[in-house]
Amino acid sequence: MSDEIAKQGSHDGSLKPVRVSVVVPVYRRSTKAIACVQSLLRQSLRDAEVIVIDDGSHDGTREALELLALSIADATRREDHISLTILHNEQNVGANISRNRGIRAARGSLIAFTDSDCVADPRWLEELVQPFIASNVGAVTGLVEDRASHNMWELAFRGTHRLPHAGPVGRIVIGNLCVRRKILLAHCLDESRPTRRTQDGTPDLTVSARSDEEGLNLALRAAGWTVLAQPTARVDHDHTYSRQALLKQAWFGGMSACDIVWKYRLGPRKDLGPILLFHVALWLSVFAMLLVPSDWRAWILVVPALIACLPIAAISYNELWNKGKTPLELLCAAPALTVYYHIRLAGYLMRRIEIARHIRRPERVDIAQLAENLPRPPSRRCAQECPEP
Repeated sequence: MSDEIAKQGSHDGSLKPVRVSVVVPVYRRSTKAIACVQSLLRQSLRDAEVIVIDDGSHDGTREALELLALSIADATRREDHISLTILHNEQNVGANISRNRGIRAARGSLIAFTDSDCVADPRWLEELVQPFIASNVGAVTGLVEDRASHNMWELAFRGTHRLPHAGPVGRIVIGNLCVRRKILLAHCLDESRPTRRTQDGTPDLTVSARSDEEGLNLALRAAGWTVLAQPTARVDHDHTYSRQALLKQAWFGGMSACDIVWKYRLGPRKDLGPILLFHVALWLSVFAMLLVPSDWRAWILVVPALIACLPIAAISYNELWNKGKTPLELLCAAPALTVYYHIRLAGYLMRRIEIARHIRRPERVDIAQLAENLPRPPSRRCAQECPEP
């Protein structure tokens, strides 16, 4: 890992204090990465810095970032500029190792994350940090909007990382997230999960790398911190999907979900449970038809038909209410969604069989232990008397 750093500081060579540091890992996405960084440098909140970690790119991304840093050198003459820091990894080590490096280099008391294929709204940072006025807020996650869909497969995936409702939230999204730095220094992002690789050994960018946000989310809650969603803090996500890419995402997403459930001893997956129940009912009905008179066989099929309403209702609710699809879009994406959720379930079950056979079994973690070394939020009385700036 290289120690080479390109910095744009103040005109006298010093670095002014900042409130929030934005950390962005980048790998082989020169055009999208430049668009992402440019959107971050145009933020309405100027009390910030941007830290980009080039994760061993060899496609011109590194050179493009350095050229961008030189092109904004004139900004150092202004007092309100947003500084840009570029770190380079000599080889590809993964998104979370890169993020952890950015956390260590950050100077802000708050650390925001986005991905290199996202473009931030000009008021993104300003909206994202606003809830931290409450000293018991440990993390805020914003709205990730997928750009216009060009095919059925992109339409099916659209909204997967969308948290559209403000207030307390049950999950966080690393592509649009802000966390207090003192928490991240005590709880590093998980570096153990390998990135999926292509045949030539390079990371497979068609599969979203699982950042294990669940571990951080559980640790925050176990330590007593409040986690909020802030939909007004928006980034646009530009990630293309073909049929092959979406099905690969479904398969590995199901396997990753199984790892998370096993590792943290979580309950059954709500998105996959109804589908599994339907298949169990269907096969039990098929078996029962072999044992009953022919006059009763048609009635037996009523049971799986009724149970099929459960996954249909659950998926429709999720797609319409949480992912923001219209009824027409849901209808158009229905074939791809059907295939997607079944492949995801197959990946989940396959990984569960592997774990039962002790194949790459994750180490189990007690949720209570996640919070042992984490700082705790101030008590309500202390928060009122000594609010954080």
